Amino acid sequence: MQIEIIDPDPQANIHLFKNVIEQVMTGEHKTSEYVNVVFMKRDDLRLLKKEYFNLDVYTDIIAFNLNDPGEPIEGEVYLSFGQIKRNAIEYKTDTQAELYRVLIHGCLHLCGYKDDTIEQKAQMTVVENQYLGQIENSGA
Repeated sequence: MQIEIIDPDPQANIHLFKNVIEQVMTGEHKTSEYVNVVFMKRDDLRLLKKEYFNLDVYTDIIAFNLNDPGEPIEGEVYLSFGQIKRNAIEYKTDTQAELYRVLIHGCLHLCGYKDDTIEQKAQMTVVENQYLGQIENSGA
């Protein structure tokens, strides 16, 4: 699996980022050709959200699955560290933990998870918490 981190925030642990992506793909029994993670400014990610989802809102992450159904995952994950820091303050959590949660969330979208309904979001949160717990237990 090829993983590329583009324009990372200096606070991001790139090695751990790659491990998180691999852990989610393995845990979800998915194969992938590549996953690109692109750090963007808040306003730039907001423009992407508006362009591709017709929603003019700030977001922390957008994931695009570029492969055909049934094929190995080819994905791009765009995230805003600025928005993630704001989320950490709002949710009273550690910035690194929020960063990993958001990355896990994006990877789960690449694996086919949806969060369009309350039930889907609740299920996704359960899975996010499982992976986040694994990361925390590994001493990261």
